[in-house]
Amino acid sequence: MYKSYIVNYETGEIIKYDEHKHRILINELKCITDGLVYAADPQNMTDGNSWGNAILHNFNNGDENSGWIENALKFDGIDDGIEIEDKSDYSNGVTLEMYFSLRGQTENQLVQILMMKRKTANDGFFMFMGNDDNAYEYGRIYIDIGGNPRFGNRFDTGIVVEENKPIYITYTFNPNVENEKGILYVNAEKRKTTNLGIIDNLVTVQKETNIQIGSDIHITNGKDNRYPFNGEIYAARVYNRPLTNSEVKFNYDATKLEWVII
Repeated sequence: MYKSYIVNYETGEIIKYDEHKHRILINELKCITDGLVYAADPQNMTDGNSWGNAILHNFNNGDENSGWIENALKFDGIDDGIEIEDKSDYSNGVTLEMYFSLRGQTENQLVQILMMKRKTANDGFFMFMGNDDNAYEYGRIYIDIGGNPRFGNRFDTGIVVEENKPIYITYTFNPNVENEKGILYVNAEKRKTTNLGIIDNLVTVQKETNIQIGSDIHITNGKDNRYPFNGEIYAARVYNRPLTNSEVKFNYDATKLEWVII
């Protein structure tokens, strides 16, 4: 049980702890760190370091749908995005994790990007939702590992995200197994598997391309389109290896907590 009193370090005031009014935030990652390339974790961390070693693009203080709040980063569906320098080796696979809530559709966009690392449509990794285009159902999640969607490499997860309802998506890809190379988890429950994916096409861009979250910030494909995400992200992680079932569950349990009491 937590001690009865806490100290306000700015004023020196000693006040009685009330679990209904006070939240104790611990500035350390609670997720699996082995193989971790990048983690955003505002559930357990504060404004100054919730988003790790990343560049935040176009977040506006005056926009209620743009910027950091207590447990998430809001994306306005226009131009907000996160960029992370990445020179990792993905030859042993990859895990993509997103804990987020969809706010709504975006204007004149085919898709909404969750996270990506690629130079062209034929390499890297790409996780996105449809935005009511003829090809992509609104809110439906699609994943490319190693690009090459024209030849049937795109994994249609069949998962359709509901507006304003948090969802935790984990996708692991292991090139070193014969079957079920890709495994999709929703809220830590195994939902679907696939063998689609070309790891060599991910490895080729490992040291040349940054990770982007919530937007194609630099318009990778040369089109005037950033495919921005419209909603809130509570956590985002990339690993350069596949997580195990138990590790997926561990991360989910650690992240879904509203706050951590010590």
